[in-house]
Amino acid sequence: QGPAGHRVMRQSQFRLVDLAGSERQKYSKAEGRHLREASNINRSLTVLGKVIMALAAGSKHVPYRDSKLTFLLKNSLGGNSKTFLIANIALAAKCQDESLST
Repeated sequence: QGPAGHRVMRQSQFRLVDLAGSERQKYSKAEGRHLREASNINRSLTVLGKVIMALAAGSKHVPYRDSKLTFLLKNSLGGNSKTFLIANIALAAKCQDESLST
């Protein structure tokens, strides 16, 4: 019960997204369809980074529509939502730059 006896309704969403990881194409040895898929994943992750930076900076324009991923996650990223990110990083020396940028 809320103020003045009104009912209060709360709504929530729980989303799990596997971002599949950013891959350096020279290490993945992907070709054809897999190479295009890896490129699309990397593009979506880049746009996700731009969206997070825009939200953190309080920007008036947040580029949610720049990728399908960020468009679908719009309600989970902005407003009063709580978002958690779990990053799985590699300790291998060849992955150092990518791990640090994560």
